[in-house]
Amino acid sequence: MKETSVDLWIKDFIELTDTQFERFEQAIKSERGFWLYDIKEKKIYLSDGVVYLTIQSENIEDYVKKLMAENEFIHLLNLAKESIENKQNGFSIRVKLKEGRWIFVCATILYKKGIPFRIVGTFEDVTPHVSCDLRLNRYIELIAYYDDVTGLPNRNFLNEKIRERIEESKKENSKFWVIFIEVGNFSYINEIFGHAVGDEFLKSIAMEIKKFLPREWIFSRFGGDEFVVVTTDVEKASVVQIVENLVERFSRSWSVMGKWLYTNINIGIAGYPQDGTEADTILQNAEIALTMAKKRGKDMGKSLYEFYERSMTEEILRRVEIESEILRGIQNKQFFLVYQPKVSRDGRTVVGFEALLRWNSQRGILTPDKFIQIAEESGLVYDLNRLILDIVCRDIKYIKENGFKKVPVAINLSGKEFAMYNMIGILSEYLEKHDVTSKDIEIEVTERIILNNLELSKEIFNELYEKGIKISIDDFGTGYSSLELLLTLPIHALKIDKKFISRIEFFGNEYVIVKNIIYMAKEMNLKTIAEGVERKEQYEILKELGCDEFQGYYFSKPMRIEEVAELRKQDESLEIQ
Repeated sequence: MKETSVDLWIKDFIELTDTQFERFEQAIKSERGFWLYDIKEKKIYLSDGVVYLTIQSENIEDYVKKLMAENEFIHLLNLAKESIENKQNGFSIRVKLKEGRWIFVCATILYKKGIPFRIVGTFEDVTPHVSCDLRLNRYIELIAYYDDVTGLPNRNFLNEKIRERIEESKKENSKFWVIFIEVGNFSYINEIFGHAVGDEFLKSIAMEIKKFLPREWIFSRFGGDEFVVVTTDVEKASVVQIVENLVERFSRSWSVMGKWLYTNINIGIAGYPQDGTEADTILQNAEIALTMAKKRGKDMGKSLYEFYERSMTEEILRRVEIESEILRGIQNKQFFLVYQPKVSRDGRTVVGFEALLRWNSQRGILTPDKFIQIAEESGLVYDLNRLILDIVCRDIKYIKENGFKKVPVAINLSGKEFAMYNMIGILSEYLEKHDVTSKDIEIEVTERIILNNLELSKEIFNELYEKGIKISIDDFGTGYSSLELLLTLPIHALKIDKKFISRIEFFGNEYVIVKNIIYMAKEMNLKTIAEGVERKEQYEILKELGCDEFQGYYFSKPMRIEEVAELRKQDESLEIQ
């Protein structure tokens, strides 16, 4: 038979004895080399271009096991067998050595009349490439499974771990809880102070939450201002203790990059298996519980936590329906403003108006207490705010054209409206659009909104003040730090809350509070406005105490813009300033 190039190549090889493992190791660890396996003779021929070795195949496993990492030879052998069984032309595989180096093995299977008789191939040291690949894979894993700001596991990681925990709980007949946490004020801080402060704020929040959690619990950033915790098999009481500690901790402010920032958290909790047996369902129900905690917390003026209950889902569906109606209302311009006059001490002269929002919905005419919270929580308040600012500036122009040239209009902004990104820029845009000056509009903000973030309020108040827009504190006396606000903010007037006005004629504690508010305001050169004046006795007492302006049904009900022009004709007791 004529000799092939492979046969001639084989003649150069020498037999390798058991005492020559070092020569085999040297060849394998070289940069590259060639090898051949003779299936019939059961011999392996190996060369790195310098050393030529021959090994009986029954001895090869012993040699290879000394060099290759655990199970690597088995993988190589199985791949070769599988390739032969499937009549493939060859195979390739990356093999790890015990010392941590990697070689790439490439093989071609030679057949005679369909029967394999030899496998020839190469091997090459690819350690640098593999190290790079491993770093790349780790980087890809970090991107895929970890948050780049906080370094916490992200939503992808969380979903996988919840599914794993569900499978474990099924086998062990155990339970676990999913805790959904939302951080308040994050969007405000991001918008006002920038992303650098926002990112540091998030990091400090994450570190603070982590202090309260057992090490074996999963803690992840779900996205934006949301975090999710997955517990181990613990009782409800343990969860309650931890979330109560979290709520208490986040009732205090702390310093981030030289700025004292205030935030709060709300928490929703759902459990496996009672609140769902699928990852998506448990997360969804925890988020529903969070939504209810936010709503009830806002009503009570504090952070709350809630455990999921089935009745919550029905309430959420109703809220979604209202959200859709609000969106349609904005698109169809169903929202409008009514205006209630403010009168001077003489009880006759109109010295200003307060714009009050109304919604001509399919449920009838609604006041803000019926829908504004849902608008805020859904984010629709931003579009609603633009509509309101456009309407009030348009209406101010109409009011000026109908005899009220020096009478300002005050508008009461909700929390998210007040702190929304570029609110002042949007207001300036509409003032210019309708040819209205900054002296024609005033802003009323409640103490509660200011105290949600005093640092943020200072920046907005100062910018409004520089533009010549006057600011009043609405519902004054109902907050926690009223006096501090007067010292730190450029306030023009105090609106005394109507709960103090409603019983003032009985000369009880309400009378004492109002008397002292008016006295203090005069000493500080601040104007006082009494809202909710409904009876003559109230007006006369307030006038005697020195209150500057009055607003309420005793003087006039809120009226549509068309009625403002007819104000004097309808009620001759009122005059224009």
